[in-house]
Amino acid sequence: MNRKINYIVSAKGGVGKSILSYEWAIYSTHKNRNDILFVDLDNSTQTSTKQLKFLGENQLETISLLNEKEVLVRDNLVSYLESLTESIFEEIVFDLGSPESEQMPALIERDLPFSEFMIELGFKAVFNVVIGGGGAYRASVEYLQKLLKALKGEFEVVVWLNITSFSKFPELADELEKNCHKLGLKLKRFGNFDPSSNLGSSILDGIRKGYGLKDYATGARLALKNDLIRTFEDGK
Repeated sequence: MNRKINYIVSAKGGVGKSILSYEWAIYSTHKNRNDILFVDLDNSTQTSTKQLKFLGENQLETISLLNEKEVLVRDNLVSYLESLTESIFEEIVFDLGSPESEQMPALIERDLPFSEFMIELGFKAVFNVVIGGGGAYRASVEYLQKLLKALKGEFEVVVWLNITSFSKFPELADELEKNCHKLGLKLKRFGNFDPSSNLGSSILDGIRKGYGLKDYATGARLALKNDLIRTFEDGK
């Protein structure tokens, strides 16, 4: 079972799920990985669809889990996952919106034996839970706890700390690190973009516009590459 599905989740909006998805996609192109499919499951904003346009339509899909009455249906995700068994991609990265993320624990706990389902589809599932700082912290952590309860230790979980949102709350970052260590969870950091600096604002502007790495000016490009190395390579 070598194929992998990465779920990027958080029931709290604005914590950086789409920025993490963007960095993941930029890193994959930097490494010439054309075997990764990125899927925007955030029906409310479709942020990843806008930010990942540099990938082209071959590596990017936008999927809605809503029915004709605009009601979110968890079974639609099940059907889409089943369709991926015919996919040519070795890895899939899902950017789930807050409403879609909120439904994941119920899907896992109530709808079907999710671990067995993933195994039969031939995928390893990894849940990437994004934690925001400041006012988003408690809600982010509560969702992590809810998801961990549903997963019952059957899946790999990676906790992602959004550096910029914790810049004024170092005590919360320390608390998160200690709790992840206590629970045996891998903690990674991403999004080290200071919006008050020229480089940081240039990178964030490029993210919003869907820039590929080559579209950035030299300084911003090198700063982004440096952040990608720290995010996806350091500590491997």
